[in-house]
Amino acid sequence: MNKIKILLWYSSTKLGEAASTIINFEKKAVSCIQKQINLNGGIGGIPVEIDFYDIPHNRAGHDKDAWLYYKNIFNSSNYTFARSPGAFAGLSKYKLGYLESIASDKTIIFSDLTIPKSIDVLKSNIIDMRSNAFTDAEKSLAERSKINLELLKKNRTFYIANFGASSSVLAQKEDLEKDEIFIFDISPKLHEDSQKLQKDLNKFFESHNADKNDLINMGLVPNTIKQSIINCIQNFNKDITIMTGSAGSAYLDYQEINYPILFREDANFDVYLSMEDFIEKIGENLSLKEKQICNQRFTQFEIPLLIKKICDRDKITFSSQEELVKKVLMSINETDGSKDIYMGVSKDLSFKDNRNNKKTAALVELALPSRDKSDVVKTLYKNQLCIVDEQEKINSVIAFNIDVERITNVSIEEGIFGAEFYLDITSENENPINSIKFNNLSSLNPKHEVRRLDHIQIDNLYSARYVVTSNFDFNPIADNYPFDEQFIYIGISGTEKDSQIQPVPKEYLDDEFKIDGWSMVYAKCGINRKKNWVALNNNLEKIPKIGEEIRLGWELKRKNSMTLLKIGIPLFFLYILLYYTLFVPLENIETAFNNINLAFLSSIALYFSTERPQPLKMTTIDVIFAFFYIMAGISLISIVFVEFYPDYYSAVINPLRFLLPASIIGLGLFIKKRLGSRKYKPSITK
Repeated sequence: MNKIKILLWYSSTKLGEAASTIINFEKKAVSCIQKQINLNGGIGGIPVEIDFYDIPHNRAGHDKDAWLYYKNIFNSSNYTFARSPGAFAGLSKYKLGYLESIASDKTIIFSDLTIPKSIDVLKSNIIDMRSNAFTDAEKSLAERSKINLELLKKNRTFYIANFGASSSVLAQKEDLEKDEIFIFDISPKLHEDSQKLQKDLNKFFESHNADKNDLINMGLVPNTIKQSIINCIQNFNKDITIMTGSAGSAYLDYQEINYPILFREDANFDVYLSMEDFIEKIGENLSLKEKQICNQRFTQFEIPLLIKKICDRDKITFSSQEELVKKVLMSINETDGSKDIYMGVSKDLSFKDNRNNKKTAALVELALPSRDKSDVVKTLYKNQLCIVDEQEKINSVIAFNIDVERITNVSIEEGIFGAEFYLDITSENENPINSIKFNNLSSLNPKHEVRRLDHIQIDNLYSARYVVTSNFDFNPIADNYPFDEQFIYIGISGTEKDSQIQPVPKEYLDDEFKIDGWSMVYAKCGINRKKNWVALNNNLEKIPKIGEEIRLGWELKRKNSMTLLKIGIPLFFLYILLYYTLFVPLENIETAFNNINLAFLSSIALYFSTERPQPLKMTTIDVIFAFFYIMAGISLISIVFVEFYPDYYSAVINPLRFLLPASIIGLGLFIKKRLGSRKYKPSITK
């Protein structure tokens, strides 16, 4: 087998105006991942080839033509791994028949389709694909509704969606009503008749006496009528709580948002910093809206990375396609959360019995933009469902914000900076500061002073303001000194293992302060993750844990005007002196010799008077001086040579007269490339 083939897909017709930007990013992502895997030995020692196809998406996403299209692609090549389009709706038997039609002992299928043993697709979560298939399907509608009602303290759910005639949701309508879930189907006839849609919706709400104690959940609905539906809901009763689909596409789906909307999203609702790094690596300049959409759609791009990870971990080598599939099936199910967890770029995965058991959800509120903020901001709802020791529980969210007063003493030698800031916290803890911890407080130069200013209680929550003065560690990158950029950050996590902390929206991160000797490049914040292995029992068995912390960071660029004054100007004149010696006549060769010695010794004195970061490494300033020493050495050797062999004066000295300025230009280009290299760029995740 020459290559291991992987099939991924997209649907350009589903993305609307954002299609070109999103698809361009995804194509680059495919290329980057394929290159990354192959540069590191491929999968099982065999290079990979990732195909990325456009799958037609018609009407509500359950068009059989899309099935046939995908099957034709799938059957046209020998794929070892494939992502199944998850937009296909309809009855369980159709889904099962579709998956079975592409099932093979030589292929592993990844899907988000829920295939239950019974027709009751809403109440069953048991997957029975009867094929080599893995799923990251969500909980059933009934289960999700129960959780939502509990979190929001609501009585009933009104579920509005475009189900389709073959949907098993409609078949279970009566059973769902017993669970206080009332269905309103947006039939094709209502897609273009907004007046009838509003009339029917009003009648639906009135017949069930809908009020503020109820929840309106809007599911799969065509973008063209989303705004009309929400306007209708608001006109009926402005106090009714509205929940809808993923917030990633919300920015593009609604023409205007002037009321709070809730969303149920994956736990990675806030783009992880690892995903931010990947986007930067790709070289795409995406807006906040586009980042959210790309983040949601990135799950399938985790597939080749997951397979690569477990094959390297378990030392799986390729012998045959069937044998590779068998080994990978076993290895994926051993990545079950207790033996190992896959920490991906955009999300975490762990599988048991072919099902992702790491899937958790977040209840997100689309906050109204403030007067001075242009972007709509997503925040966690005040209550969240979390899993502690495999048990579900509801936690109150810890919210905080930082207002920086000053940053002082940024030391790349010690990797320390000082910060003074106001800290506002809201939590269930009577003294809110005790609900969080700072993870990068300096141990080399410890200083941590906290003073409480204000303290109020609202219901069961406490809010307080503190003044914090502390020293923090960071990871300096000194290679480009004195033209270096550094990323300083403050890392915060909860004190309890089940803590839920609201990440500070980037739009609200403080970047309006000055730092002596540095200028602000940009501010950045988000969730940073790290996988650790924790020994929890006497046999020292290690359990994988993924820790999260909120990082608030600022990229700084050194103000090097003083450096240029102290080093650049003297070194420039030394270069002039060195170049001048190449025009000294042969009869005055001793003068040239003395000038070179003077320039050489002066440059050494200048170099050792220069501030140099510790530990010592080859920085940009070292490169500049090293280049000068080399050119001075070549000039010195040349002068000595022509003193003994004067007949060769022109043959030796004339080329040097062109070499020195040409090499200076080359040095300038090299430094420019070095300063722009990602290798020496600071990162908030390092």
